[in-house]
Amino acid sequence: MIIKKLNKDIKSISVGIFVPAGSAVEGDKERGLAHFIEHMLFKGTKNRTYKDIAEDIDRLGGVINAFTSKEYTCFYIKVLKDFINEGFDVLSDMLENPLIDEAELEKEKGVIIEEINMTEDNPEEAVFDIFMENAVQGNFGKPILGTREGIKSYSREDLLKFMGKHYMPDNLTLSCVGDVDNVDFSIGENTSFKNYFAEQSAEDVDFSFKKGTDVIKRQIQQSNIVMGCDMFDIYDERKYAAYLLNDIFGGTMSSKLFQTIREEQSLCYHISSSVKLFRRGGMFSIFAGTYKDNTQKLLDSVKTELEKLKKYYLTKDELNKAKTYFKGSYMLSLESSYALMVKQGMDTILYGDYVDENKIIEKTQNVTLDDIAEIVDLIDLDKFHITVLGDVEKVEW
Repeated sequence: MIIKKLNKDIKSISVGIFVPAGSAVEGDKERGLAHFIEHMLFKGTKNRTYKDIAEDIDRLGGVINAFTSKEYTCFYIKVLKDFINEGFDVLSDMLENPLIDEAELEKEKGVIIEEINMTEDNPEEAVFDIFMENAVQGNFGKPILGTREGIKSYSREDLLKFMGKHYMPDNLTLSCVGDVDNVDFSIGENTSFKNYFAEQSAEDVDFSFKKGTDVIKRQIQQSNIVMGCDMFDIYDERKYAAYLLNDIFGGTMSSKLFQTIREEQSLCYHISSSVKLFRRGGMFSIFAGTYKDNTQKLLDSVKTELEKLKKYYLTKDELNKAKTYFKGSYMLSLESSYALMVKQGMDTILYGDYVDENKIIEKTQNVTLDDIAEIVDLIDLDKFHITVLGDVEKVEW
């Protein structure tokens, strides 16, 4: 296990254990298993019931939680430094000694299916899942939660085999932030599922984007829209220009999209753009919600803003504004031990070590207008994928 420590003179300590297993590494018969395992590690160990896990952390006034992404799963705690030994004992127990009890597994299937129901009932979340599944071919497009049918079919053996492939000690990264110099964060290798360990085979992780248009009919008042095109992966140095361009175009309240589509035209309550980059690929996307009768008008307005961007690019003043915004928002986002813990864990998985935030700021400060123009040219309107969830029959792009 890789252990990364970042010493900070603060009252809290955050510890996260990162497993390089998210939905992108799941095979066709493993959809949703990474997320299912995230749930099951909270359902009891050889030493604690699920109630004990919750009570032992609540007694400390701390936080214990987990999340599953496309590329990894993270289990974490945040406690006062005075309680770190007790808190870490709970976290390490979950990773070393999970029961994956058959009866609890059957019960948890219902919880996860309710989570799927909740996501599908929330149009803002559902439209993103539909967009990803239709626009991104391969594993990256598959939903993190899996499907109802898949969840219902899984056995204890299925979960343990998945853990045996991805939860080997050599695969784990532990990230801790706070007053951590004299704390032992080691985890033993004699886990309760050791006999399921297997040589991790190279996964065929594909990220391929395709253009198209999806209209999913639903009897709701607002059309929820996601549109976008593909970009490069997280290792591409052009990412700094992409982040700055995104801030100016749709990432802030003063952005072109927000000011034009919401403030001037009053077509929506929320509209924003984002750049999401992964190890195998990336994408630029725009999300908006508008009254169903205004769906086509909003799409036309967004397209007009994109065309203006491609014609006029950015000015020097706009680029300088983006650089200042990025520095302020990025540095402020890292003020908590939790945020730094997540950054350190992700950096270690992606790059092998913590990437100093000042180096990232320096990279953005060196972005030129020519760099921005190169990113703008990658935003190809003819290769966009558009997903609309709402009470409309068809749209045009």
